[in-house]
Amino acid sequence: MDQTRENTIRLPARIENLERLVDFVLSALRQAGAGEKIVADLHLAVDEACTNCVSYAYPEGEPGEIELTCRIGPNKFEISIRDWGRPFNPLKTPPPDLDLDLEDRPIGGLGVFLMKKFTDRLEYRREAKANILTIIKRR
Repeated sequence: MDQTRENTIRLPARIENLERLVDFVLSALRQAGAGEKIVADLHLAVDEACTNCVSYAYPEGEPGEIELTCRIGPNKFEISIRDWGRPFNPLKTPPPDLDLDLEDRPIGGLGVFLMKKFTDRLEYRREAKANILTIIKRR
């Protein structure tokens, strides 16, 4: 029998909803008994992914939504972040050149790099005009 639990939240993709979206995930993780290291790692990854979605998925002034689904199983945590904005695969973002001086680095790219570093796997797909980024962290 599958012991996976799933919860979903869907809100307008606005900056003022970021804290509520992240808190939804953190609460689900803590209720499932995730350790603080996992909670901290996924906090960073979910915050970054949601911030990118809110900031870039939809043209300025156009309303849009963001949906988070937490799937908590016996061996892993999965958080899927869905938006219906412009197609964008963050996994195709080139890695930042960490050897450059800070002032010489282009803006962007570091968030996806950190998401990869603090999770076990990231998956992206475009389905039914939606971007779906899934963050996976093993227990």
